[in-house]
Amino acid sequence: MILSVAFSCRPKQNVAIDTSPELMQFLDSLSPGRSRGLGLSESDMSVESFNRLLEKTQKQLARLHSFDTAQLAGDLLIDWKFAESLLAGREIDQKAQRWRKDPRVYMAFTGVSAVIESPASNTRKISQVNKNLILAAQQLANGRSQLDTFVPRFQELGLFMAENGRALFEKELPDFIRNAGDSANVLIEPSKKAKEELELFIGFLRDELPKKPLGSFVLGATAYNEMLQRQFLLGYDADSLFRFGKAQFEKTLSELEELAKKIDPKKTWQQLATEIKNEYPNPQKMIEAHQEWVDKSKEHVLRNNLIPIPWKERVRVVPRVPYLRKTSYYGNFSVAKMKDKDSIFTSEWNINPFEEQWDEKRKKEYLVEHDWGVIMVTAPHETYAGHHIQGLYQRENPSKLRRENSISIFGEGWGLYNEQLFRETGFYPNDKIVLRQLQLRLWRNARVIYDVGMHTERMTYDEAVKLMTEEVGFLPWAAQLEIDAACASPGYFIGYFTGMMEILKMREDYKKLKGEKFSLSEFHEQLLRVGSMPIQLMRDGLWLEENQH
Repeated sequence: MILSVAFSCRPKQNVAIDTSPELMQFLDSLSPGRSRGLGLSESDMSVESFNRLLEKTQKQLARLHSFDTAQLAGDLLIDWKFAESLLAGREIDQKAQRWRKDPRVYMAFTGVSAVIESPASNTRKISQVNKNLILAAQQLANGRSQLDTFVPRFQELGLFMAENGRALFEKELPDFIRNAGDSANVLIEPSKKAKEELELFIGFLRDELPKKPLGSFVLGATAYNEMLQRQFLLGYDADSLFRFGKAQFEKTLSELEELAKKIDPKKTWQQLATEIKNEYPNPQKMIEAHQEWVDKSKEHVLRNNLIPIPWKERVRVVPRVPYLRKTSYYGNFSVAKMKDKDSIFTSEWNINPFEEQWDEKRKKEYLVEHDWGVIMVTAPHETYAGHHIQGLYQRENPSKLRRENSISIFGEGWGLYNEQLFRETGFYPNDKIVLRQLQLRLWRNARVIYDVGMHTERMTYDEAVKLMTEEVGFLPWAAQLEIDAACASPGYFIGYFTGMMEILKMREDYKKLKGEKFSLSEFHEQLLRVGSMPIQLMRDGLWLEENQH
C-alpha cells in the first residue's frame, strides 16, 4: 500500500529553523536532472565522463548527508529531502550504465535543431551550434568504441534515429548556414566532421553492434526497489506496486464494461472503442484539430474557474521534427521556458503529422490513434490545466531547486489528473468520449504493470506488448513504441497513474480540512505553488502553504 498521510491539525511551523547559507548554496548548486540521469550532452560522453558523473553524484549525496536534518524544518527540510531523492535517482540511473547498450545516448546532436529554431540571436546560435557539432563528432566516435552490448530493439531504434538525423546535416544546417550570414561559415567544417562521424556510427549500428554479446534492458528487482524507496519515496515495493497496478487495471475494466452497457448493451467496450477510434479529423487538418481542442481546454479552465492563470501565455500545436517521430507514436510537449519574441510564454505541442508517402495500412494505423477522442482527452493533459500550466507555476517557485527539477510521480500524475478532472467538470461532450478517456486511463494502469513487470523480470517485452494490444487496444506498432520508452526509462511511466491516484487522495484530504471553504481553484493553485516532487513531499508542502495563508 502507498503510505498516505492525511492532513491533521498540527502547530504552525516556521519556514525553516536552520537558514544556513551553506546549505542553501549547496541546494541551489544542484543542476537540473537530465532524462535518465545522464546529464552529459555537453561532454564528449567518454567512459571517463560517465564515471566522473557518477562520482560527482555520490559526492553530492555525501555532502547533503553531512548537514544535520534535526536542525531543519519547513520548506528547507522539504528541499533537503527533495534533493536527496533527486540525487538517489541519478545514482541509480548512472549505475545502470545505459551508455553501454543504448545507441540513443550518443545522439545529443539532435538538439541542434532546437538551437536553430530558438529565438536567440544568430550570433548566439552560431556559437552554440558550433560547440554542439564539435562535441557531436566526439560523442558519436565514443559511442562506436563503448557500445559493447547488443539489445536488439535499442539497436533498431538507434539506427532509425541516426538515419533520420541525416536531415539535420543535409537540410537544416545548410539552410541555417546559408541564411545566417558569413559568420555562420565557421560551422561548415564541424558540420562536415560530425556528418562523417554520423555515417560511421550508422555503419557501426547496422553491421557491428549486432555482433556484440546479447544483453537486456532490465533494471533488476534490487535497483527497482531502491528507486521506489529512495527516489520516489513511495511505500511500495515492486511486489505491492505490481499488485496495485493489476487491481486498478481490473477496476478500470469494470468501469469500461459498465459504461459500454449504458451506451449500447449489444456491444463490448472494445467494439465501441474501435468505433470511436475510427472517428477522426481530416488527416490534412490534424494540427488544426489539436489546436481547436487546446483552445477549448483553456476556455473550460477559465469558465469553470479551475485554476488561476495570471500570465500572458499560449500553446501552439506544431508538427514534430522527422528524426524524433519513431521515439513516440504520438508526439511530445515542450513547456514554455521563457517569453517568446511577442513577450508571451509559449508552449509547443509537437504532433507526429500525417504523411502522404505512407502506404494505406500505415495511414489507417495513424488515423485510429489520432481520433477525436484521444485529442479531446489529451489536450487537458498536455496543455490546460496540465503540463503547460503546471510548468508556468513551477518556473515561479521561489526555490531554485524546485524551479529547475521535476519528478514524474507528480508531473505526469498531474497531467493524468487533469484528464479525470475534465471528466468530472463536464468537458467531454458525450459518453463515447468518456469511454475513450477510460481506455486511456486503462493504458496508464497498464504502464504500472509492465514497467514493474519488465524491469523485475515478472514480464517479458512480448508479454508487455500483448497486454497493450489485446487488453488495452493499442495497435502493434504503437504498443511497441510505448514499451520501448519504458525499457529505456525504468520507473518513469508509473508516475502517471500512481501520481493521479495520490493527487485525488490529497484533494479529498484537503477538502475535509477546508470544509465549506474548499474550492478546486484554491486547491490547484496551492498545490502547484509547492512544486513537482515526490507525493509525500507535495503533501508536506501543501500543508505548509495552508498554514502560511
